[in-house]
Amino acid sequence: MKNSARKSLNSIGLSSLLVIFVVLASVTLSVMCLITVRQDLDRAKKLAVTHEEYYSADTKATEKLDSLYLLLANDSVTDISAAARELRELGIEVTGGNRENRVLTFSWSETVNSGSRLVCKAEYENENLVITSWKIISNNYYEEENSLPVWNGESLPV
Repeated sequence: MKNSARKSLNSIGLSSLLVIFVVLASVTLSVMCLITVRQDLDRAKKLAVTHEEYYSADTKATEKLDSLYLLLANDSVTDISAAARELRELGIEVTGGNRENRVLTFSWSETVNSGSRLVCKAEYENENLVITSWKIISNNYYEEENSLPVWNGESLPV
């Protein structure tokens, strides 16, 4: 009689431990999933802000490009170099256009955020305006890491 009572207690205790382990494992996995989802949400919000900042700067740069197209399409403007003052008021720098260099280069930039800006360049030659550059430039300057010895294959690092 003693042995049968002992066996039933062991079987009840083992199944209880198994249920407790399954519940703990489920709770642990649920918490890990919740943390992952929260991190994904934060990353998505940061990405949305970054895209909004970029497209805002892109819109401003495109408006300057439209102003440049309008100026170049205006038949009353015969000397584009003379109209450079109007372009400088818009934030567009003009280089070239002298007798030796018939290519005019227009450049302007828009701030995207505190860490980057959108830099645009266009060239005007033979009555054609061609966009040569439209890219994001980082405002952060990085210094090369030289404090760690790196093996270059010739000798052992000291």
